[in-house]
Amino acid sequence: MPEASSLALIRREIDRKPHKLKRILRAAELRREFLNSVPDDEKKVVEEFVSGSSVNALKTKPKSFDADHRDIALLRLRSFTVSRKLPDEVFSAPDGINQIADLLGILTPLVTYLNSVVLPDFSGSSEGDSGASSGDEEG
Repeated sequence: MPEASSLALIRREIDRKPHKLKRILRAAELRREFLNSVPDDEKKVVEEFVSGSSVNALKTKPKSFDADHRDIALLRLRSFTVSRKLPDEVFSAPDGINQIADLLGILTPLVTYLNSVVLPDFSGSSEGDSGASSGDEEG
């Protein structure tokens, strides 16, 4: 789970630019490999992602967000994860390392997005400096 300050930055980004995360989640390969091949429908993709990341989600809205916020399901998350099971044979197969590398490649846009929000490029703008309080409180 991200630290409170990182979580506040992620929530701020989702509030301001939800299309960025949604575009990444809607990628065909990500949906196929990590989101149970859900159809390319924004609502269904978000629901599938949230269902896989909701173990530690807030029960109510985060502080400073309205309960009827258009992206409240994403804002309630405290972790942003995808996973899938791999058969044991992958690890001993001659091309197993390539299969794993391919899966990691599919995850790269999601990881890059999350990192860009919580670890902004110092040569860029100060957009990552939120001054926000802990984003973990329920309200």
